[in-house]
Amino acid sequence: MRNQSSLSRRLYLAGFLLSTAPLLAACAPQAAPQAVSPEVNTITVVGRGEASAKPDVARAQLGIEVMAPTVAEATRTAAARMNEILAALRQAGVAEKDIQTSNYSIQLVRQPDVPPWAPAPLALPQGASAAASAPAVASPAAAPATPPNAPAARGPKAAPPPDLAPARPAPPSHVYQVSNTVTVAIRNLDQVGPVLDAVVAAGANNVWGVSFGLDKTDPLEAQAREKAIADARSRAEALARLQGVSLGRVVAISEIIDSGPVYGRMAMAAGSVGDAGTPVAPGEVQLGAQVKVVYALDSAPAGARK
Repeated sequence: MRNQSSLSRRLYLAGFLLSTAPLLAACAPQAAPQAVSPEVNTITVVGRGEASAKPDVARAQLGIEVMAPTVAEATRTAAARMNEILAALRQAGVAEKDIQTSNYSIQLVRQPDVPPWAPAPLALPQGASAAASAPAVASPAAAPATPPNAPAARGPKAAPPPDLAPARPAPPSHVYQVSNTVTVAIRNLDQVGPVLDAVVAAGANNVWGVSFGLDKTDPLEAQAREKAIADARSRAEALARLQGVSLGRVVAISEIIDSGPVYGRMAMAAGSVGDAGTPVAPGEVQLGAQVKVVYALDSAPAGARK
């Protein structure tokens, strides 16, 4: 009886489990659907746009370079010449806020090895010729006959002629170079040439990096960005048309940051300023923008869309 009761319990438990299995399976969490890649049914393009405008400001690097045997002499000379340059800038109408020191350096410059000085030729008296200054040489006929075995005459040796050329000092083994540079903003473009002439006349021997740009670039950036968006749309439509599909909504858009605006530049060598003045040509400032746009694609042909 005891074995029969135990067997009945086992059969009852097995039947209960079999009856509840479908319910447990229904209550189990369903597997998550496989994520769809965002790149499916999309097209990605890069649009480019450029805008140009006349510049309204010019910038230049200008200053001096001085070399001297001592630091004190080099710094003193550089300071005096830079003060004259700054005074010339103020007199030309450049505001204090538009003048900024961008470089100041003191450097030891070693001189290359110099060979020993060659002896200088003797200076001849005015009106004398080389023949007159040459020592007289007796002719063989006038020379007294000397027996071949006669002993040489003894006496004090004659001293060599003194070197009449003054001694030249040896070149210094090193010098000190002082550089002082300021960055100047010239807002009146008609005065760019006269300002450059004034600083060179005041002693500047280092003028470079003259460029023309815009004080505020936001309006020009907006124009370039608008053209870049239009270019991206045109590229995407052309690619979609080649595949027989049409563009849908914009999925993503981002701006590609590049190096910034392209400024017109001019170079100027120190000492090239003449009486006619330095000519300058501001030209135009160009600024570019790039955008990356992702469009969704519709399966319907481009001609079927309204």
